Amino acid sequence: YTAAQAARGQQVFRSVCSACHATGEFTGPIFQMTWMADPVGHLFEHISVAMPQDRPGALTPEEYASVVAYFLQLNGRPAGEMELPTDLEQLGRM
Repeated sequence: YTAAQAARGQQVFRSVCSACHATGEFTGPIFQMTWMADPVGHLFEHISVAMPQDRPGALTPEEYASVVAYFLQLNGRPAGEMELPTDLEQLGRM
């Protein structure tokens, strides 16, 4: 992910996700054990089919990928030069 992608994810989180979720839910040891040990694609797939709770799947694939990038940033993963893809197969290998 890139820093710019994570910044977009932060904006999406603030405008959509924060209505039901606090940022702290996506950091720390429990979140890291649950999601950061698996391929990034698992987290992307989960939020893209289940969130937002009142409109699952309502965001674009790019917005979901940006939110995942924001979560990676929140958990101390360093940004790189390429954005996270929106392709589930590619994300499954990450």
